Amino acid sequence: MTAGSERYVFVVQHRNERFDLMPFSIARTWREDKGLDIAIYSMYDAVELLKKDAINEHPDIRDVLDVLLADGVPVYACGFCARACQLTVDDYYPGVQVGNRNIFHSLMTERQTVYW
Repeated sequence: MTAGSERYVFVVQHRNERFDLMPFSIARTWREDKGLDIAIYSMYDAVELLKKDAINEHPDIRDVLDVLLADGVPVYACGFCARACQLTVDDYYPGVQVGNRNIFHSLMTERQTVYW
């Protein structure tokens, strides 16, 4: 693949307060510095990182997420995980989409996966 044509999905699996910013920050760096096609898919308890309240409490994550969303990076919360956490699309930060099995399948088969 040539530079700029590589496609990645960052799968954020768990929360870790010390490192919650890391996958978003690295995704931004890969996007800005290398021109890579990036998507983010949060699963398990990490779907809670994308809630409006959580983002507003973490300005570092909010700032990076704002840049990614403005640049057209799709950011998803796993739909099954969201339901398990009793969350709806209205609970999420503006621009965050709730994924479904078709989105998940497309991301996992059409992109290289980076797990966090």
